[in-house]
Amino acid sequence: MTYLGNSRGFIVKNQTKHAYTIGGKAEQLNNISRNLMPNYVVIPTEVGNYELSEAISDAVKSLTADFKAFANPKHRYAVRSSAVSEDGEGQSYAGIFESKLNVPVTGIEVAVREVRASGNSGKEQAYASAPNGHTIWTDITDVAVIIMDMVDARYSGVLFSKEPVEGTDRMLVEWEEGVGGVVDGESDSTMCFLDQNLFDLGNVNLLGSLPFFYHKPLKIIWEEAKRLENNYRKPVDIEWAIDKEGRSWVLQVRPITAMKETA
Repeated sequence: MTYLGNSRGFIVKNQTKHAYTIGGKAEQLNNISRNLMPNYVVIPTEVGNYELSEAISDAVKSLTADFKAFANPKHRYAVRSSAVSEDGEGQSYAGIFESKLNVPVTGIEVAVREVRASGNSGKEQAYASAPNGHTIWTDITDVAVIIMDMVDARYSGVLFSKEPVEGTDRMLVEWEEGVGGVVDGESDSTMCFLDQNLFDLGNVNLLGSLPFFYHKPLKIIWEEAKRLENNYRKPVDIEWAIDKEGRSWVLQVRPITAMKETA
């Protein structure tokens, strides 16, 4: 069995000092404010297939021990890839690897194995674009796996701290009701621009899709995006959710790797 600090076969939330490979996406989670992050564990790349069942079992026990109220058959988890080269400052590899949402506790091991195996399929031999427009194929098959408490989202979406298409200083926020559709690109979402210096939804046409009750939670996400951009010293792309009680969550952050230069 692989031992990682006080944990067996996994890295727990905010455990920043370790000597194991947890991939770009998991490393980035440590930059998010703790109170905005769901509970999670990471199965590093070093955990072999022969010890994976035991590592997953211990990881799930850790999650359910920390969140006893969620330790029930109805609770769901998100199982996400965290490849060695994923969500880095040079290339994000967004959408390349498998992610599984709404996974029951009984389905976690199957989901983890499928996500790990996604690093071996043909398309994961990488799609990094060279400056000349050609494609560079690289080996990015080492995939760590994040197991995260699933947020029961009333709204979910993405926020770019600097809108990437025109490269202006406006924030771009996009959302929909429920979970995951904006990230998957399969939703009928709402999009608007926000000022970086003044949070004001009063002058934004929201098409009636975001009730006033959720404006304050969105402001918390807006503030976190500004803090992260300041810490990274470059624009960031965050995935966020607001649950049915109006609590704000930030599920993922990465530096924006493709940005139009302004004159």
